Formats: sequence, C-alpha cells, structure tokens
Amino acid sequence: MPQEPRWVTAEEVVALNREEVAKTGEPHELKDRAALDIAVKRPWNVWVYFMDHDFATLAMSLLVAIAGAKAFAAGNERTAYRAAVALLEANGIALDLGANRERAEGRLFDYFRGRLSQAGVREWFRDWMSPAE
Repeated sequence: MPQEPRWVTAEEVVALNREEVAKTGEPHELKDRAALDIAVKRPWNVWVYFMDHDFATLAMSLLVAIAGAKAFAAGNERTAYRAAVALLEANGIALDLGANRERAEGRLFDYFRGRLSQAGVREWFRDWMSPAE
C-alpha cells in the first residue's frame, strides 16, 4: 500500500477561506464547522475505504466535498479549489496551468455551474497535474 498522503486540515481550509474572502471584501464566517470537518475527511475516506490512491480523485473529492458543504458564508467554491490545490502541493504535485490558467480554471469552475461532472473534475486535475520541482 502506498504511503498515506498528507491531508489538508479544517484549520488550513479556514485559513484559505479567510484569504479568499479578504481579496473581495466578503465576510469571513465559518457557518458550519461540522460540515467542514466531514468535508475535509472525504479524501481520507476515498483513500481508506475505496482504496483509490489516485491524487486526481483525492483532489476532486476534496473540492466537491468542501464546495458542497457550504460551511462558509462566502467563498466556498474558491476555497474548495484552493484546498484541492493545497492537498496536491502537500504531496509533491503541482498544477501546471501556465498561460492557460484563466481558461483552465474557468473550465474547472464549470462544475459549480452544473456543466462539468465529478469525473470531469477528476480528469481536469489529471490533465494539469505534474510532479513539483
């Protein structure tokens, strides 16, 4: 069995949300700590119970879970994206979007508008992931 990844904690996600909403002047408020706690454990559940060790799947599961939890007053989707990226980076994986960043992130955010499936999110991560240097 591969070595267990370094997981993103609820406290790290709270900090990411604080940073995201500060950029736009939105309020930082954690409305549902229990929902956040459950959401950040989703990738671990995928790892342990489904024995899926694919980092694209783990990143997708974290993004979907945090966005769906709606634990914050604002910035849930942006925070979910940042948390998924943080999970990858903590495990030596970078997203190499380069000059395509705006278009690529727009495509990923189509998930939040119902225009991209969870499988599409997983493939999006897989397409842009590379070993960190």
